[in-house]
Amino acid sequence: MKYMFHGFIVLIAMIGLSGCANKVQAYAVSTENLLTLKGLANKANKINVGEFTDSGKNEKMVMCRLATPVGTPRGETFASYIQNAFKKELIISNMYDPHAKNTITVNLNKIYGSTMLGNAFWSFDVTVKSSNGKSYNIKSKYDYESSFSAMSACSEMQRSFPLAVQKLIGDIIHHPKFVELTK
Repeated sequence: MKYMFHGFIVLIAMIGLSGCANKVQAYAVSTENLLTLKGLANKANKINVGEFTDSGKNEKMVMCRLATPVGTPRGETFASYIQNAFKKELIISNMYDPHAKNTITVNLNKIYGSTMLGNAFWSFDVTVKSSNGKSYNIKSKYDYESSFSAMSACSEMQRSFPLAVQKLIGDIIHHPKFVELTK
């Protein structure tokens, strides 16, 4: 009986601590970002996209409520996910050229995801650089609804990540210095 009780406790602990991995969805292009990029076509030159980094952290997931990891769909780093999203936006808006004179790179200085009830958000701090020597910093924050339930809150966290990346890209391309990066 004693061993059965200990086995039951171990089983409950394993279930409670294991959590499920939540993978964020593949990136979907933002209509607003496409319209902005198409509007910049007569002011900006086509650009190439270089490597997006995260100061060597190679972050691929964050823990949601200390129980459930939230990660990218193919296990790439968050910086690579953002890079692929940015490149996709540029390709569809006809602003991408792999042989362009200028290459844009981004360093993901910090990424943070919160699931606090009443204060759920993704935040990014990035440095955007061009091979022409110009750069600027962006702090982007995307708020979303959370839940008291950990399962719902973590699902909402992973669901909101692509939307947060859309907002980040929008903040990058709406910055007054973005066109300077392309010249």
